Amino acid sequence: MFGRARHWIVFCSAEHLFFYTNEMNNTIVVYASRHGTTKEYARKLLKLLDGNVDLCSLDERANSMPDLSVYNTIVIGGSIHYGKNSKLVLSFVEDNMELLKTKRLGLFVTSHFDGEKAMDQLRNAYPRELLERALVVNYFDGELLYPKMNFIEKLVAKLVLKADEIQPIISKPKIMGFANKLNE
Repeated sequence: MFGRARHWIVFCSAEHLFFYTNEMNNTIVVYASRHGTTKEYARKLLKLLDGNVDLCSLDERANSMPDLSVYNTIVIGGSIHYGKNSKLVLSFVEDNMELLKTKRLGLFVTSHFDGEKAMDQLRNAYPRELLERALVVNYFDGELLYPKMNFIEKLVAKLVLKADEIQPIISKPKIMGFANKLNE
């Protein structure tokens, strides 16, 4: 695409100075995590993805985002609570829809459910046009972190989920498969 010419892109954030070339995959993992599970999956992706990979927590930086145009791959992760994706993720997607349509995409959610119920939540978590053009779309097993939950969340979790669904599960094969598809 660019031949043998090497093009450097430089940009600054509040914390870092980044140097990128177009010869390497530049990825940003943008996520929102209510209790920490989605953050853990984002950190795992940071280690598994090839090229330059940055993390951006919408919980911490929703109003001061890095320049997304320098990335050729954007991974977006959110957590499902009460059947819906994080409002921060929904707002990010809405605000950046046109740019996202031009990028390599990976989309994921964390969910306390699996199978068809989790797939339904995933399909409802992102706009159909992004789901259709993403390189990889998947849900990861959520976990209930009771110390981080408020009283109502604990009560609802116990009422809605069976005892065997309350156990924390982090699926290494799923996240490795997700990363491998983006590394192709």
